[in-house]
Amino acid sequence: MEEEQSEFRHWDQLPPDVLGLIFTNLSLQELLTVIPCVCKSWSEAVTGPYCWQDIDLDEWSCRCQPHQLDRMLRMLVTRSSGSLCNLHVSGLLNDSIFSFITENAGSLRVLRVPHSKINDSIVEQTAPRLSTVTFLDLSYCPKIGAQAIEAIGKHCKLLVTLCRNMYFLDSAGKDEPEDEANAIAATMPRLKHLELGFHNISTECVLNIISSCPQLEHLDINGCLTVNRDLKFFKEKYPKLKIVGPHVEKVFKEYENLDFTIIDQDFYDDDFFESMMEEIAMELAE
Repeated sequence: MEEEQSEFRHWDQLPPDVLGLIFTNLSLQELLTVIPCVCKSWSEAVTGPYCWQDIDLDEWSCRCQPHQLDRMLRMLVTRSSGSLCNLHVSGLLNDSIFSFITENAGSLRVLRVPHSKINDSIVEQTAPRLSTVTFLDLSYCPKIGAQAIEAIGKHCKLLVTLCRNMYFLDSAGKDEPEDEANAIAATMPRLKHLELGFHNISTECVLNIISSCPQLEHLDINGCLTVNRDLKFFKEKYPKLKIVGPHVEKVFKEYENLDFTIIDQDFYDDDFFESMMEEIAMELAE
């Protein structure tokens, strides 16, 4: 009986990588405010890289204070210690934080930064650091254009999924509305999934993309109202390609059926946030 009992470990004796795998099922709030208080080994595990290989701040970043996002990102990406594989965050406020992310992107596979205020210049500068990325979401980033897309295509040779949906007004305001689509066709032949919602592009432009990306399996041109609306034409010519649009089927499809995690509203309170960050800093200093 004693021998059988010795085969089992107490929770606080589990290796950090095992604890990290278990803790990934918890919410961001629990990871930052509850787990560190349980015991020393759990605190060490949650401050190490094993809990932060996948960082999903999408919901939190949509509701937090702007200055909180920068600090939270820098802390969690630093904790990942170069092992970050998947990052999802909305609304990056400046080029500096995007550059910081790419400096720690050696293992990054999935990068989703929709609604961010990054520009062509920073994407061009940092694209070489994103060579391992296979999934990229730059939807609703109004300050980037064909230069950024071309840089991504030249340096991200493993890219198979690109999401570059836009709002109608942002797309309508572009001087050369088809430049981005042409850059995709010229530099991203390995794409399998492409989203170009509400781009102001022609049928010829879409055909150019399809012919230049022979592995393409899914093409979302929802809201591209200048594209031939006869889906029968595309289905007959490209029977293996799934095409969504160009009819406006689901303008707000990314917001449908969302299962929001219930988070204490205090977690977004500025005083609570500052107190939490001070406690984390003290823990790291011990």
